[in-house]
Amino acid sequence: MPDGSIDPKVDYIAQLSDESGVKWPTIAIANADAVEVQRLLCDKLSQFSSDDVDFVVFGSLARREWTSGSDVDWTMLVDGQANADHRKTAREINRTLGEVKFHGTKLKPPGTEATFGNMAFSHEIVHRIGGQADTNSNTTQRILFLMEATALREPGDEFGPFERIVRQILNRYLVSDSNFHSQNDIESRIPRFLLNDIVRYWRTLCVDFAYKDWEQGGKKWALRNIKLRTSRKLLFVSGLLTVFSCFQNESLQRHDDENSYMLKLQEHLMNFVHSTPLNIFIWTMQQLELDKQCQEFVNDYEKFLLLMDDKAIRNHLSELSEENVYDDEKFIDCQKISHSLQKTLTEICFRIKSPLSEFTFGYGLF
Repeated sequence: MPDGSIDPKVDYIAQLSDESGVKWPTIAIANADAVEVQRLLCDKLSQFSSDDVDFVVFGSLARREWTSGSDVDWTMLVDGQANADHRKTAREINRTLGEVKFHGTKLKPPGTEATFGNMAFSHEIVHRIGGQADTNSNTTQRILFLMEATALREPGDEFGPFERIVRQILNRYLVSDSNFHSQNDIESRIPRFLLNDIVRYWRTLCVDFAYKDWEQGGKKWALRNIKLRTSRKLLFVSGLLTVFSCFQNESLQRHDDENSYMLKLQEHLMNFVHSTPLNIFIWTMQQLELDKQCQEFVNDYEKFLLLMDDKAIRNHLSELSEENVYDDEKFIDCQKISHSLQKTLTEICFRIKSPLSEFTFGYGLF
């Protein structure tokens, strides 16, 4: 439990809405707008894709949580021999993006941290896992490729560099994990190497939050704090649930040779790569029959996205100083939503006896 695998083609949010009779209009609109922006960018930028280059997007656009304040976090992914034309292509992509409008408004470029809006090469992403060469930027891109990324390619032409590299990343995590080279039995096994890196990424996010606060003098502290408590936390949780999907999963029990077992496990994990964090959460809760907690979480996430789609509130939070946040009504409202989300997560991961709590205590802490 859970059994089987998530279907990345299913919209579990819409399915839950139909079954429960509860509507989450902000989530539905954010999903539809994200799909439309992806199609728009694909039309404008598909000319830059090739056998060794993919245009990959991250953030709310990849999560299908597009709001009026969203920007386009992108990377030009190169899986092949480097040449001078790649730099020219990246500049052309940046220039083209600067001209694209959605609903009459120009799309916002990525932030200034240099994690996005540039080139990324497959060798560093696949082979530099851990050690001094594995920079924060490299770790971030690698984990986000697995949890929050989409390559924009023409329909029917999806198997490009992004797909190849993601499979190679998963292969690295699996073949380098001694847990999968043990005796051939039916014991439940999870990808611990992958789990540890997901946890490391989350801790890096939290440490970087404090670093940016120091470096930027508290600029956008309130907005970044709320995102860390909500959308960033959901991203981390979806990574944990991806690993959890292998726990006591009867369809993944070892009963054949190691190579075919690894391929089966890789395909299982690829289904989660092609899903969104919110869909992964809902699918898992349905598997565990935690319908009440699932709806409570989605209700709160709807409230969060509604606030993020309000330009006045986003601008207010962006300009709010750290010294004044705990006296600010709008920040307190956002904080209450994050506390409610955390309460639900604490309940399902620790207080309700289930395979998820067993997994959390057995693998999520130590």
